[in-house]
Order: sequence, then C-alpha cells, then structure tokens
Amino acid sequence: MRTEICATHSGSVRRWLAFAFLMLAVALPSAQAKDEAGAYGKTLEKIYDLSPETLAKFQRFEEKQAQKPGDKGKGIYADTERWRGDELSLPTSKNPFTIVVKVSGVALADGDAGSRWQTGLQFDGPSPISFLPELVHKGARAGQPVSMVGASKGVSFKEDRKAAPSLDFESSRNLRIDRVQVEVWSGIRKSTWLELLMSWSPILTGVVFLGVVLWFRRR
Repeated sequence: MRTEICATHSGSVRRWLAFAFLMLAVALPSAQAKDEAGAYGKTLEKIYDLSPETLAKFQRFEEKQAQKPGDKGKGIYADTERWRGDELSLPTSKNPFTIVVKVSGVALADGDAGSRWQTGLQFDGPSPISFLPELVHKGARAGQPVSMVGASKGVSFKEDRKAAPSLDFESSRNLRIDRVQVEVWSGIRKSTWLELLMSWSPILTGVVFLGVVLWFRRR
C-alpha cells in the first residue's frame, strides 16, 4: 500500500514538473520571435543601403591608410572615412534612438574577419559619436561569406530634432566588404527571449516548489 501511495505522489510531482516545463516550452518560441522582431528598438525608422561608390571610397581610404607608416590609432585617435545619410525627424516621443550597422562580405584568408566603425546622429551643434566594438566573425575560412552586426547605445533628445545618421569607417582586417546597411531604430527595444525566460523563472520555480511541498505533505 505504501509503495502505491509513494508511486501516486511521485506521479503528482512528475505532473507538476511536466507542467512547469510545458510553460517554459510555450514561453520560449514567442519570446524568441519578439527578440528577432524588435531586438534594437520598438520601430524601425529607416534602412540605408550604402552605395557601391561609398564602399569603394572605404576601400581607397584603407589602401591609403596602409601606406602610412607607424601606428594608425584607434577610436578617437583614428582617421576615418565618413558616410552621411538623409536627415530624419526625431521626436522626443520616440526616444531613445539606436543605430544598427550590418556588414557582410567575404573572408580573404583563414582566421577572424572584422571591421571597425564609429556612428552617430549628426545635427547642428556638437553631436555624440558612438564607438562600436570591433565587428568580428570568428574562425572564418578563406572565401567564406561572413556577416556581422553592431549597435550603438541609445540616444535620447530633450527636444524634437532633425538629424542624419553618420557612419565612419575606421579599418577592416581579413575582410572584403560587399555590403553595409545602416538601420535607425526608435523606442525601447523588446526584451530578449533570455530576459523573458528569466522573468518567468520565479513563477516556474514556485510551481515546482509547490508541487514538491504538496508531495511531502501527502506522504
């Protein structure tokens, strides 16, 4: 008899655990979809596809830089080649604004392929610049198509403004750049699937704990 009771209670615990994992399984796909749809902001304001002429300017700039002796510098000390997009209306009601840079191309040799960029929103007066971490594709093979993405920190304005996105090319390594896209996002980004999962974790933990407590009380 006791064996049957223990088996019954054990089955109850398993049902509680199964319910908890079911909730987790339901939450994950929807959370991941939200992450893909709005990872950088609430609204995608505009996409800029840099022209082949602009990419050629970046290439010529890098070739000239390679001929200069000594350290080229990085960040605020680096020489850059600038692209500037069309002006946008940026109302405070859509704060903050985030610039996303997407780079694709081909690795020239085996090894890491990457590029360095600076970006910002340009307007009359001093304009903030965001220094993106190096965009890197690790362990590429020679001739392999690669892609990488970087995003600026969100910028908020105290008054409505008109501003133009800018992108400053600093350098690349082991990479032939074939395409560059600049996206301007507005609003607070949606939570990632991991953040949503973590927000569910107290509930799931509570459900499991409750099931265990009930099991012990009924023994």
